[in-house]
This record gives sequence, structure tokens and C-alpha cells, in this order.
Amino acid sequence: MLRQVFFGGIFDKLPQDVYRSWFVYQMRVSQALIIISMVSFIAGSTVLMLRYGSLHGDLMLGGLVLFYVGIMFSQHPGFTRVMPSPFASILIGLLAVTWIITYTLGLWFNWIVGVILVLYYALLLIIRGGLGRKPLYWPNTFFLSGLISLAIAFYMSDFRLLVFPVASIASLMRRVESRQRPIYAVDIPYTVLLPVMTYFLDNPIVLAVFSLFTLVVIGVPRRFGQAFNTIYARAYSIGSSLGRVSLIITAILSLIGVPLGDAIHMFFIGFIAVIMSSLCIPMLNPGILWFSMRHYGIAGFEIPTLLFISAILRAIYYLVSFQLIIISLILVFIAYIEVAVSYLSGERIKVL
Repeated sequence: MLRQVFFGGIFDKLPQDVYRSWFVYQMRVSQALIIISMVSFIAGSTVLMLRYGSLHGDLMLGGLVLFYVGIMFSQHPGFTRVMPSPFASILIGLLAVTWIITYTLGLWFNWIVGVILVLYYALLLIIRGGLGRKPLYWPNTFFLSGLISLAIAFYMSDFRLLVFPVASIASLMRRVESRQRPIYAVDIPYTVLLPVMTYFLDNPIVLAVFSLFTLVVIGVPRRFGQAFNTIYARAYSIGSSLGRVSLIITAILSLIGVPLGDAIHMFFIGFIAVIMSSLCIPMLNPGILWFSMRHYGIAGFEIPTLLFISAILRAIYYLVSFQLIIISLILVFIAYIEVAVSYLSGERIKVL
């Protein structure tokens, strides 16, 4: 009974009225985290124009962590067959919001809040049986390893925070491309070494290995399934391809001596942002935020393409001039505007 109160219950064993009530808590928390994260992204991009580089980094990384906590928490019942209890939902939400506030303000104890969030989320995943070799559960292994890596990143409080979103992306891409089954020779070393790579990620060689290893784990799909014929997924085929290319480019940049920060930006914008713009934003967010879109961008694929070009410009600006950063930022804002217009083109869906 205590497990159910503090963590949640198997959703097909919960009374319908209990499930409905718990669902409201879970989705409202997920919605709040995603909305706050998107505000953080816009603010982070804006302050860069004002030359607040440090605040820019904190807002972008903080928003990234919050975004994927919200995304993964919204999918928790589907990935684990467990509906989080109201206590679990509220605690996840409070810890996540408290962390991003204390992190952005530079308060020293932000990492303690973050580690508590990680420990509780890991328990939520483990105690109710969200792990195993079954295809439904196997991608959660990446997510759990990402949580462990996130605890390390919280303590070190720098760009290592991006490892958690990457682990979440690996889980999501394997699911959406219908490749959930274990590939033990690849998956187990990746999940075991992910926290180790997180700790040493300030080494360019480790960053290159991390990029290429992630590429191997997400693999190359033979074909896209029926889901990719929907309006929400028009951008995915091009976005997932560009994201994979970005992993290779990141590895090359790391190995040829490009400044680490520029290689990291290639990884952040070229892989993470491109995948976000082609998977999470068009395919997952509408279902989480309860609205439908009539279209996504003009042609559908230009949003991830704009971000990919932005990543290239940001990574090589030092070879040309600082003006490339301005152009890169403009492309990001164009992508933001297209996403906003696409979202506003739809209508709200009444779920409750």
C-alpha cells in the first residue's frame, strides 16, 4: 500500500476513478515542466543577444533537463505500465522546478535538490518494476543510466547536463522506430559506461566516443513505420537523419582540435535540438499539452534543417567571424517562430 501511495500503481489494476484522478496530476506536472522549459529556451536565446553568456548557458541547459523530465514523465505509464501517484507527480514537479530556479540563480545547493530528484525518479522507475528485458521495458535502461549520469552532472554543474537528454532521446528513438528489443553487445556497454563518459566529457576524445557510441545505439532504421505518415511526423525522417549526421560531425570536430565549447554546441543544437524539433515538439508535445496542429512549419522539414544549419554555423564561427553566431541565432529564432505559428494553427483538445 505504501508503495502505491508514494510511487504509484499498475494502471490496469487501479479503479477507473483513481486512475483518472492520478492521470490529471501526472499530466499537469508534465505540462508545467514542458512549458517552463520552453520559456527557458526562449529566454536563454534572448539573453545571448545581450551578451550574457553564462546566463544563456544556464537557461538553455536548465530548460533542456526540465524538458526531458517533463517528456519522460508524461510517458511513464506507457513505458512502465505504472501510473504515478499524486504524491509522486507533485514531488517530481516541485523538485524539478526548485532545481531549475536554484540552478539559474547560482545557489550552491542546487545540486543537492537535483540529486534528490534523480534518486526519487530512479526509485519510481525501479520499485514499481519499470525495468526488464521485455521490449516495453528495455529502453528504460538507457533512461535509468541517464538519471545516474544526471546526478554526476548536477554535482559538476556544467554542460554534462546534456547527457541525460541524450539518454532520453536514445530511449525515445528506439521506441518510435520500433527497435525496442535489446542489442546486448551495444546497449549494455553504453548504459554501463554512460556515467563514466559523463564524468570525463570535458575530454574531446571522450566527447567523440560518446557521440559515435550514441549513434551506434540509436542505429539506422531500415524503414519508418506507419506512424511517420501522420501530420505530426513529417519532419522526423529528415530530422533524425540530420541528427545522426550531427553526431558524426561532433566526433570529427572533437578529434581535429576544434574548441570543446564549439563541439558541444554542435552536439546540443545539431543533435539534441534537431531531434527535439522533429520528434518531441511535433509528435509528443501536442498529445501532452492537449492540442492538435493543422501543420508543422511550411514544408515540415525546414524546422530541423534550420537548426542543423544553425549548429554548423555556431561550430565554425571562429574560422570566419563572430557574425556567424548572430546568423546562427537568427535561424534559431526563425525555428521558434515557425513552431509557435504551427502550435497556434491548431486547436485545443478537451481531454478532461
